[in-house]
Amino acid sequence: MKFPSLSKIPRHKRFNFEPRYYDPVKEDIKNRTERIREELKHESIRSHREHIKNAFARRERSNIATNFMQLLLILILLSTFAGWLMYGNVALYIFLVIFPLYILLRASRFFR
Repeated sequence: MKFPSLSKIPRHKRFNFEPRYYDPVKEDIKNRTERIREELKHESIRSHREHIKNAFARRERSNIATNFMQLLLILILLSTFAGWLMYGNVALYIFLVIFPLYILLRASRFFR
């Protein structure tokens, strides 16, 4: 509700821009290109996600071989300790022969 007054209060000046020329074809092309860019952006994100999923799947396969090698190392160490308790230093000498073979096997897997 406005109160009456004797003096004139200036109103806020607003910027009112009216374009002289309007090209609907140009605006349509602009809208299409923006939509296509967004679609390509989403497509590249999807392909990037697929790439990451494949990388993790490959890593899981290599983890199986790593787990086997860790199990083999644990078995060698435990059998060496048990052999040392039962047979003495002979088990340690056998370990000194078997452990380099383990390292060689591990290195050959690494370089493949």
